[in-house]
Amino acid sequence: MLDKAEKYYRQALSLEPENPLRMNNLALFIIDKERNITEGLELIEKALTLSPDNYQYLDTKGWGLYKQGKFKEALELLEKSWEIKPVYDHGIYLHLEEARKAVAGKK
Repeated sequence: MLDKAEKYYRQALSLEPENPLRMNNLALFIIDKERNITEGLELIEKALTLSPDNYQYLDTKGWGLYKQGKFKEALELLEKSWEIKPVYDHGIYLHLEEARKAVAGKK
C-alpha cells in the first residue's frame, strides 16, 4: 500500500504544486517511510521557504536530518518545533525523544 499512498501524495502535490502543506505531506511520508529522504528534505526546504516558522514543517525537516544521521542538527530543529507548537503533538514529541537519545548516545 505504500506505493499507492506515495502516488496519491504526489498526485495531490501535482494539483497544487505551490502548496506547502502538500509539500510537507509528501516529504514527511517519503522521509518517515525511508523511501527518498533526500527528496523529502528538498521538498520541505521549499515548504519552509514559503512558511519558515511552521512547526510541522520544522519537525519534518528535523526528522529527515535525523534519518540521515545528523542528530545534532535534527535535535535543534525538533526542539524549535516543540517550542513553537500551539498544541501538544505526540508525533513531534516522539521525534524529539528519538533525537535526544541519539545525541546522548553520541557524547
